[in-house]
Amino acid sequence: MNTGIIASRYATALLKLVDETSSSAGSGLSSGEVVVAQARMILNALESLPDLRRAITDPSVPSDKKRSLLETVVSEAIAPELRKFFNLLIRNGRIGDIALALKSFEDQYYESRGIIRGKLTLSSPPDSAAKKLEDGLKNLIEKRTGKTLLLTTDVDESLIGGFVLEVEDRLLDASVSRQLEIIKNQFVEKNRRIV
Repeated sequence: MNTGIIASRYATALLKLVDETSSSAGSGLSSGEVVVAQARMILNALESLPDLRRAITDPSVPSDKKRSLLETVVSEAIAPELRKFFNLLIRNGRIGDIALALKSFEDQYYESRGIIRGKLTLSSPPDSAAKKLEDGLKNLIEKRTGKTLLLTTDVDESLIGGFVLEVEDRLLDASVSRQLEIIKNQFVEKNRRIV
């Protein structure tokens, strides 16, 4: 069976568990938001720490040790839904699929809440003009999609000026560096035809 399909099924199970516990929970930060935040911490750790990834997927490492390693990644107390999820993956011998399953869960969670994610990369640290740009882009995308945009902002000085906006699988590159690259390519192509 395809690993992606298996990971998606485990993610769906985690989403159902989160939805069940969220409906029975009271006020404050929803258990879904806590689980998504902790899942993101674990994903970041698995991506950046190859030794952790190897230990989690190594069959010779005891299950308790794997669970403990995953729980230490999260700075606060681990969400009970994630603890149950880890136990399920370990019990079924699918802990090696944890990164795919958590990524799939994150995607399913946001989709079920009508949230799309995006990243705005600016050429310089945000100021009042950048804040207006961010708000304008956010409003435009939310109107067009009918969904809430969860936008993160980053700075990349190599853009020289302008911005790059990534939303889901779409990219809008309005940077000066990209425009210069286009002009350069046009100039090179034009000169090739002359010679």
